[in-house]
Order: sequence, then structure tokens, then C-alpha cells
Amino acid sequence: MDQHSIIQGCKKGQEKAFKALVDQYAPKLMAVCLRYLNDADLAKDALQESLISVFKSIATYNGSGSFDGWLTKITVRACLSELRKKKHLHDLTIVDQQEIKAYEDHQSFDMDDIIKLINKLPDLQRIVFNMNIVEGYSHAEIGTLLNIAESSSRVYLARARKWLQESIESSERRQQILKTKLTR
Repeated sequence: MDQHSIIQGCKKGQEKAFKALVDQYAPKLMAVCLRYLNDADLAKDALQESLISVFKSIATYNGSGSFDGWLTKITVRACLSELRKKKHLHDLTIVDQQEIKAYEDHQSFDMDDIIKLINKLPDLQRIVFNMNIVEGYSHAEIGTLLNIAESSSRVYLARARKWLQESIESSERRQQILKTKLTR
């Protein structure tokens, strides 16, 4: 079933269309859930909640903007709701804004290494990093969704980037030391 048929079928309440929506989009949305929740069981719960929300609100989708983007926004909100249920984001504090140096890509790391590092970030830093860098949310949008100040969003992102950069540089230094020892 193509995207237009899925959307129209879901708007009409056709079970076949909703099954096609789940089959086609659930794997991508599950990946979004795992990026935010870092726990398979919580991610499954959030995915289920997001699919219920999609089913309930599909009539409001008017075709402006990408359908994938619309689904992702609903899924991100379901993930944030799941985190709030688990009280990970309940009592957020506002922190002072900090400046950091420019973030550089390091070629010695592959995508799996970077994903592993991102998953080691504290929850809020990981969430803000994903929302801004991966999903493209603005700091104002992140602030609204997480109920934090826009400046706090910037700080959490800066801290995440700084920690990632330091982790990558530290790992590269260890690799250089090992190479030096092995060549002697």
C-alpha cells in the first residue's frame, strides 16, 4: 500500500490501512523510541502509545509537511511522556548557559561507536542531543516539549557535545599510545 492509500484508509478507519501503516513505519519509529529511551521495554511502550495517538489523530493530518515528520513528532512526544512517567524528567533544573568550542567529526570513529557514546550520555543530554541534532528540533521547541528554558536546552546540548568530543579525543589518544607501544 502506498503512503496516500494508507493515510486515506486510516482516516476512514480501515483496519487494513492501519496494519499497513504499522508494518511500514513501526521499525523506523521503534528506532526513534530506542534513541530516546535506551531501553527496549520502554521503547515498545512508547511505540505502542505513539501508534495509538497516530490512529486517534490521523484525521488531523492535512498533508502539509512530511508524513514521516508528523509520525516522528508524535513518537518523540510519546517517548517524552514515557520518560516523565518514569520520573526521569520530572524535576528539571535550569542551568547556566556555557560556550564550547566547535565540534569536529573524527574519522577514526564509525557510526556504531558514536551511537554507543551517545547512549552513555545522561538522559537529558541524550534527549536534547537527539532532538536537536538528529530530529532537527529548535531549542525553543525542545524547551517547550521538555518544559525547560530554551537556554537550558542549549546548555544540555553543549554539555553533550563536549562530553562526546572529550570521549572521542580520549579514545584516540589511547589508540595512538597503543600503536606507539606496538611499533616499538
